[in-house]
Amino acid sequence: MSGLENGMMVQHASLGLGKIVALEEKAVHVFFAVSDARFATKLRLPMALALLAPAATTNAWLSRLSGFSFDAKTGRYGLAGQWLSHADAAARFLEVFPKGFADPSYGDGTDKRDRVARWRRAHEVYAETLGDGEGERLLAAGDIGGLVERALRVERTVRPLHKDADNASFEDALKDLGAARGYFAALFALLAAQAPERSRFEALAAAVAAMAPGATQEARWPLVTLLPFVARPDLHMLLRPRFACEVGHRLGLELAFEPQPNWSTYSALLRSTELLLERLRPLGARDHVDVEAFMHVVTAKHARPKPHVQVVT
Repeated sequence: MSGLENGMMVQHASLGLGKIVALEEKAVHVFFAVSDARFATKLRLPMALALLAPAATTNAWLSRLSGFSFDAKTGRYGLAGQWLSHADAAARFLEVFPKGFADPSYGDGTDKRDRVARWRRAHEVYAETLGDGEGERLLAAGDIGGLVERALRVERTVRPLHKDADNASFEDALKDLGAARGYFAALFALLAAQAPERSRFEALAAAVAAMAPGATQEARWPLVTLLPFVARPDLHMLLRPRFACEVGHRLGLELAFEPQPNWSTYSALLRSTELLLERLRPLGARDHVDVEAFMHVVTAKHARPKPHVQVVT
């Protein structure tokens, strides 16, 4: 292989898919998609040429990854203070909660800003007011006003946690009872499936588009994913675009993000968060509520390391 260039996607015979982040006369630096480290792998030239080939596939997260910096101590290129390996992220979480998800202070509700306690309470409210077939019964009876009242009771429990200047108002979106009927029908159909399904998710996204026609595409994501996440945190995940993209970049989660709610992005999010959940189970994580809390703890501003390497332009 010849003609290596910065930014090129390559396939290594054993290390898999990667992106060239720097070229030297006698070495090429490649950041691989499976890497759990901040630094790119340094491969010697010309020996590495026999192991590299142009990539036949792509990786949305990897292709957009940028901001690599040179570390003079190691002679390698890294993600300048932003990348967190899983080990680093777990260590940060344990600094806050030494006993992991079983720590007495985790989700104890003593702090009114406690994310976990609020999400758990919202799940309980959903189960009490719309669970066990009650939502479907109200829908069949045509009591859309009752459905709206109960859904807003759930949403208000966690409104401070997902409210964003760019988000559409859940309360305003539900004012059109005709459109709300379609939303609840699609919501209950999605939740009835044993696992998230493309056709049912797309039906819910279409119902939200009809219910909130004036909202931006990105603002519809929380409307689509909030109640599924609250009702079934074992299967579904909340997607807030700005936060999801930031966390995806820092923790290496594949999102394939697109502004308009779509199955490709959502299914990629679920694959990433399910993998993260499995890696967090040894610390006591149970579901996506714990994953969401973990993301917030390890990417909090006070936890971000200070840059300590020279940025190469």
